[in-house]
Amino acid sequence: MLFFYFFRFYNHSAIVATILFCIFAVINTQSHKIMKHIHLFMSACAAISILATSCKTTQTITNSQQEVTTTTQPATIHLKSLPIELFNGEWLFTQALDKDVIGDDPVRIIFDIASHRIYGNNGCNTFNGTLHMSDKCAIRFTDCMSTTMACRPEVTDNNVMQALNETRYYNVIENSHKAIIVELLNENYQQVALVGRQMREMLNGMWEVAEINGKRIHLDEKPSMILDIETCMLSGKSGCNIMNGTIVYDNTTLNNSIQFTGVATTRRMCAPEAMKVEDKMLDALNKIDSFSILDNKRVKLFSSKDEHTNIVITKAQKKK
Repeated sequence: MLFFYFFRFYNHSAIVATILFCIFAVINTQSHKIMKHIHLFMSACAAISILATSCKTTQTITNSQQEVTTTTQPATIHLKSLPIELFNGEWLFTQALDKDVIGDDPVRIIFDIASHRIYGNNGCNTFNGTLHMSDKCAIRFTDCMSTTMACRPEVTDNNVMQALNETRYYNVIENSHKAIIVELLNENYQQVALVGRQMREMLNGMWEVAEINGKRIHLDEKPSMILDIETCMLSGKSGCNIMNGTIVYDNTTLNNSIQFTGVATTRRMCAPEAMKVEDKMLDALNKIDSFSILDNKRVKLFSSKDEHTNIVITKAQKKK
């Protein structure tokens, strides 16, 4: 009974009470045998006391370590956001799960903000899914499905699909007129993919020609260009006649390449000044192979082989 009573109360107060109880029992007994074993019993009490104290000390250390772990969690992470409308369009993957992407087709993702959908190619198969975004850098892709064509071992299609499934946030690394680069992050804010916007899509729409080869245009009716990147079509007025042609570019990497081929015009005669502008414009279009976004309203089309050949276009204002 004495040992049962002792182990039931293991803290220091119980240990002291138990020892006193043992001493009292010994004093009031006449048993010679109990007297012989007092020192053994007291030794056992002391050992158990040390063990209990040791256990409690270990528990304190463990709790202390847990508190340190909690206090050493990453501080608040500041993410840079992007206006949601700038996501609309085509982006290229450059990395997925810390590996450079490899594909038989351009590894890309197309954001359709209006329908809350994504489409793309993981390097071998096409995929689509549902897009969830907010203004606070939260982004998720759900219900992602892809075709199941067999891919070469080198293709990183699985990395791309896993990165899409793990994405929870995004952070803007670069946002300039030259490039827009965004990293996709998992729930622990670790990078799972790196994507870059195809800046060429920002050329879509109607433009007025402001300069040709460094000289401003002073015609009452300036030449105009309508660029449709998706259909690769060029149309507009070359200063006198209506023109149309084909847009050619490399969509396999992030680049600023653009060319105009098969440019043809009607053959209407105009004022001499307008005809001169038209000739210079058509000649420049045949030599242009690159573009540079100057600001939100101006783009420079130029030849990388001839610095004197260029066309500066400005966003056409919508007519009221």
